[in-house]
Amino acid sequence: MSKRTERQRLRAVFSWLRHRVLPRWDWQRLGIATVTIAVLCLVFSGRFVPDKVTLQVGDVSPREIRAHRTVRYVDVEETSRLQDMAAKQVDTVYEQLPFARVDAQRSVEDAFEAIDRARTMRSPEAIRWLAQQLSFLPVDLVRAAVNLSAAELQKAREVAKAQIDDAMQREIRADTTDLAERKRAVQTACMQKLGQNPTGRLAALVCTQALRPNRVPDLARTEAIRERERRGVPPVYRTLVAGDVVIRRGERVTAQHIEMFTALGMRNPRLHWAGVLAILILVTMLVVLAALHIAHYHPRVYQQPRQLWLISVVVALSALGVKLGSSLLGIPFSGVQLGYLSVMSTTMAGMLLAVLVSPHLATLLVGMLAIQSALLMNGEMRFAAISLMSSLVGIYSVWRLHDRYDLLRAGLWIGATSLLLTWVLGWMNQETIAELSVGSAWAVLMSVLAVGGFAIFAAVLERPFGAVTHLRLLELSSPEHPLLKELMLRAPGTYAHSIMVSHLSDAAAKAIGADSLLARVGSYYHDVGKMRRPEFFIENQRMENVHDRLTPSLSALIIAAHVKDGLELADQHRLPRPIRDIIAQHHGTSLISFFYHQALAGCEMHTPVLEQQFRYSGPKPQSKEAGIVMLADAVEASSRSLSRPTPARIESLVEHIIQEKIADGQLDECSLTFGEVHKIRDAFCRLLIAMLHSRVEYPSSASITHADYDYEPTTAPAETVLDAPGDTPLTAPGRLE
Repeated sequence: MSKRTERQRLRAVFSWLRHRVLPRWDWQRLGIATVTIAVLCLVFSGRFVPDKVTLQVGDVSPREIRAHRTVRYVDVEETSRLQDMAAKQVDTVYEQLPFARVDAQRSVEDAFEAIDRARTMRSPEAIRWLAQQLSFLPVDLVRAAVNLSAAELQKAREVAKAQIDDAMQREIRADTTDLAERKRAVQTACMQKLGQNPTGRLAALVCTQALRPNRVPDLARTEAIRERERRGVPPVYRTLVAGDVVIRRGERVTAQHIEMFTALGMRNPRLHWAGVLAILILVTMLVVLAALHIAHYHPRVYQQPRQLWLISVVVALSALGVKLGSSLLGIPFSGVQLGYLSVMSTTMAGMLLAVLVSPHLATLLVGMLAIQSALLMNGEMRFAAISLMSSLVGIYSVWRLHDRYDLLRAGLWIGATSLLLTWVLGWMNQETIAELSVGSAWAVLMSVLAVGGFAIFAAVLERPFGAVTHLRLLELSSPEHPLLKELMLRAPGTYAHSIMVSHLSDAAAKAIGADSLLARVGSYYHDVGKMRRPEFFIENQRMENVHDRLTPSLSALIIAAHVKDGLELADQHRLPRPIRDIIAQHHGTSLISFFYHQALAGCEMHTPVLEQQFRYSGPKPQSKEAGIVMLADAVEASSRSLSRPTPARIESLVEHIIQEKIADGQLDECSLTFGEVHKIRDAFCRLLIAMLHSRVEYPSSASITHADYDYEPTTAPAETVLDAPGDTPLTAPGRLE
């Protein structure tokens, strides 16, 4: 293959990557994931680089040294002691001497033959010669032996030979007291058989001299067996949990301390690259799986980089919680205390994710954070279990906070859960009452710190990342908020309308399990844009209708502009994104029907272009709460046109408005189901029936309906609203929207 062909191939590959693969990658989200992985790896890998310790045996430690990670090491001293004990229990292996018995018998024969020879010499030199040959015999016994009769001498010979033969058949070990014991036994036996006389003494001394060991130690085999037994002793392992004290300040260094320093890598500290690589792979898998889950099941969160950054920051804070917590408190934590500190950070992170992002997403992430806490504690699954369960209780307790007492209740629930799990898992691990008491104290303390940290970080992270909590919504719901006060002063009719819409939205949201507080607060602010031109909306008019001097298209532009004006005011007052979304979406792309009908009356035919000019710019409601506010706004506005608000008329009106919105496609993007819409309709009807009552019926020419403009001249075209069966049709002139 030529170089030109290779270059063409490479160019084709790069072109394919640039035009097909790279455009599909979201570089911003890839950057967020990369930063998250890098931070987590740095946090987790920190425990693989210990501080260097130069202490030697006998030195006095100038400071307290704790284990920076959990490690399992061999206790060399204890293992060696057990090995020596096992080796000592092995008996010495002896080798049998095959000629020891024959040699002993030969010694007896030689002794008596020498006596026989001396007896035959019959000279003074005989006794001297015999004394030299049998030096172990005293001189008096030598003389006695020479003078013994042949019968006595023969009897001594026979007894000696018999005793030697019997003794040498027994085991006589060279390195024990066997030989001395055999000699005493033989002497006793000879004296018993021959008596306490020269004959018995002669036989006893000859036997004693002839006895010798018949077993000698086999040192090589013995040492081999003992070494095998040593190897068979399993090593004694000790476990140092992260945070455990290795040596205290002022304590003298021993060999055992050196072993622990060596096991922790403090003698020659260096980065454990295999551990770092394992951490990198595991963290990457967790982040990728979390990203895929968010992309598929939480697309709205995935489409908002600020939310992804928020998740990344919370996860990083959870990972840093143990180190930051111990540094801020200035306490040298032990392993168990570090475990409870990891429980605190995980629980706090779960609560933050629940209120700032999504409780469903928080449930997934706390499971991963529990794995993270187990990594920090080197596989301490006890703390992973406590972290997971306490976090789930925390998520359930805080995701819909309504006041400070809810925060207190959340702390109590988390504390009770941690306390219960501490005792249950402590019983499983057979902990003592003292250990359980200490663990209980730490569980309660960390629960309090988790709730306190949640309150602080929620306030700190809320605005920079555009999130909103229920505590923030409660602040926005106060009538003392500057924007609401201004709305009440400049557009009191709009303010009253917003209050009514908030009641309807709150009831409907509770009926379907949506965020009722968000729907209620969103209703307060959904029409704040009307403050810019309050006189152009009928609820704020007193005498003259300014639209009588304007063209329908200009009036529609002014009416539609209140959404844009509302968003500008929301930005000025830094309202959170969910409230701004409700302001932008509470009309969707609905038709401003009153002015559209006016414009249509001056045209020969209907055109799509003309209709598009009289629609709001949208977008359509993207959340259930925004959809509820849209329906509540339309229902509350139209309900004021009822001259005789009977339950049947109210139900018919609500049904007609909801079906009209559905038919127009305004609820297509807010994930409301038909069942939920049915519950919303019932909630609206119950509340409107309770609020509305019979009124004096005015002539139709003076009827007024309330909408975004809500002014209706007598010449306005009429729309027929489906009434209840049995009633006459209710005529409602065209609504100005």
